[in-house]
Amino acid sequence: MTTSASERSTPSERPTATARSTGAERSTGAGMTRRAAIAGLAAPLAWAAAAILELLHANIGHSSMARPERLFSDSAWHWPIVALVVVTIVCQLAAGFALARTSRPSRLAVIAVGALTVAGLARVAMAGLLPSDPHGYSVSDGAALCATVAIGAAIVASAVAAYLPRSVGWLAWLSWAVAPAILAVALWATVWATVSGASQPQLLAVEPVEFLLSMWAAAAAASLLGWPAQLGKPGRLPRLPLPAVARPGRKAALLLPVLAAAIVAVTAGGFVQSYRPVVEAQLAGRVQVERLHADAVDRTVRVYRPANELAKPALVIVLHGSFGGGFRMEADSGFDAQADRLGWVAAYPDGVADGWDTFGSTDKWGQHPGADDIEFISKLIDRLEASDAVDPNRVYVTGLSRGGMMTYRLGCELSDRIAAIAPVSGNMATVTGSADVPCTLSRPVSVFAIHGTADGVIPIGGGKVDIMYSPFADVIARWRSMDGCDGGDTIGIDADGPSTTTTWSCSAGTTVEQRVVTGGGHTWPRVLGTLASDGGWADSFDAARLIADFFVSHPRTPAGT
Repeated sequence: MTTSASERSTPSERPTATARSTGAERSTGAGMTRRAAIAGLAAPLAWAAAAILELLHANIGHSSMARPERLFSDSAWHWPIVALVVVTIVCQLAAGFALARTSRPSRLAVIAVGALTVAGLARVAMAGLLPSDPHGYSVSDGAALCATVAIGAAIVASAVAAYLPRSVGWLAWLSWAVAPAILAVALWATVWATVSGASQPQLLAVEPVEFLLSMWAAAAAASLLGWPAQLGKPGRLPRLPLPAVARPGRKAALLLPVLAAAIVAVTAGGFVQSYRPVVEAQLAGRVQVERLHADAVDRTVRVYRPANELAKPALVIVLHGSFGGGFRMEADSGFDAQADRLGWVAAYPDGVADGWDTFGSTDKWGQHPGADDIEFISKLIDRLEASDAVDPNRVYVTGLSRGGMMTYRLGCELSDRIAAIAPVSGNMATVTGSADVPCTLSRPVSVFAIHGTADGVIPIGGGKVDIMYSPFADVIARWRSMDGCDGGDTIGIDADGPSTTTTWSCSAGTTVEQRVVTGGGHTWPRVLGTLASDGGWADSFDAARLIADFFVSHPRTPAGT
């Protein structure tokens, strides 16, 4: 009978073989951990490469901050960006797995790696599987949902990772700090983008969150590789061992959720307090965010319907300025209060990219292929006439800054539908700064224009700032000519503190009215209180109420007049 080599080995030899096998396994595991750690070091580099490509194709001049969807639109670089995002996520996961292998308790490690994996998959899905509008004006709901999941999972992963490092105190503290930092950045970016008019504000938080995760991954990888054990280089600086740092204790563990709650309270609380009426109106259902497809883009608009809405209400369309949005314009203009007072409907549409395509736009400023603003506003009027029985003889438009400029253009191109316009700190000019824009009215349109003499953004005297502007007097003269009142006398001049209102009587019962605010700036006038030194702010009046009262007095003129 023969025996195998394993059977012939003595009992004393068998443990030796087992030890060798275990040592080999440990060596293999240590090698895997080291390779994963080295991969983690590349996370910030991959993130930076992807972010640079996103910024280059997003066109910073069209505000990737107020319109973060431009960072994630389709382009010629879409798939290279997706590839770099995948590399970034793989590097982050490599560092996370490597740290988890050396950490206890294992249950927390599984949770941290699981959350990090969910965040990575959601980010990759957002980048590659759910492409956005090719013009970069909007992002699909699916992509926006993936962004929200990625941010939430990143917060969970970083919070749990705070309690994983066992051997390096500084890494434990760094991991502990990353969770509230990610939460703070995500909240701040989302709130800022909301106020600035982003249709999907959480998108602005994606890149800073990815940056923090990538830097954490690199720090974790460096720690696993034993860096930095000392400061200094041989022969140049004395090699100084880093001081030992104690890991966060139980008090820190309790402080983390408290700090996170404080961040939420301060960031979200301040936002809600500042914009409480608008938030409450939306929660109560008086504000509806509606979508319209115009040209090649899905557009959004906030529609405020008062509780006492008339059977045939008037419609006031309120346009925001550059890089703004309907949300902030609703909060800043005060037109919800006028809608409540009059029983009218107020609509706050969102522009795309840098705002609106006004007179004097170029391919570098204002022109937005695939987004026809005239078609959008025309369809908005159609919808609200159908859904709310809006009186077609009482459709009005007002706006601030670029919104005021678009107000002038709408008055020209939709003169058969709009009864009166009220631009605030706006302008009407060709690319050379002339008020002689292509404008032919099918019906006279009443005008009430407000402008401050100290407006440094769109100077009342015209001239070049970012683009060429026409003098305010030339704009009013052009409308007086088009409305048939250029040769008529003024109805009157009314001085109201630092403001002087001049009114001209025009054809078919229309009027052209200007309110010049001495010392007024580039702003939507609101009641701001008084200064003891000069008796009051120059623009301390309620522009919304004045504009609404002007609209009340100026329905659309009959056809043929």
